[in-house]
Amino acid sequence: MKKWILFTMIGVLLMGCKKDSFDINNPDVKKFVKQLKSGTYGEYERNEKGERLWLKMPNFRQEHIAALIELSKDTTHIQKFPTNPISSRTPIPQGRDYFILGECLLWIVDGIRGASSLDPYLVDTSKKT
Repeated sequence: MKKWILFTMIGVLLMGCKKDSFDINNPDVKKFVKQLKSGTYGEYERNEKGERLWLKMPNFRQEHIAALIELSKDTTHIQKFPTNPISSRTPIPQGRDYFILGECLLWIVDGIRGASSLDPYLVDTSKKT
């Protein structure tokens, strides 16, 4: 009898443990940011063998812009972000080994508005390079 109770409890526990899924077609901005910050965002484009290629960008739309801008004040350093797969440049400025969350969120806003660049970082055009 104790074994059945133990197996039942283990079964209930395992059923309660599910992956923190993300709906790429109906994205939740706060959940996306939370997963980026924790390093758990894992929606990948895959090849025909099922191998990971690159992180997919959620299908953000006009209605997501306000939330993205509000959260863009966050300067947390993140390691993974869904960058533009056709860009041949490094997705991070030279000398940096991380993304800045706020820059990335503003880049998404630019993309929604149709003015996206190849890379998710801000360039200070007031400085001469």
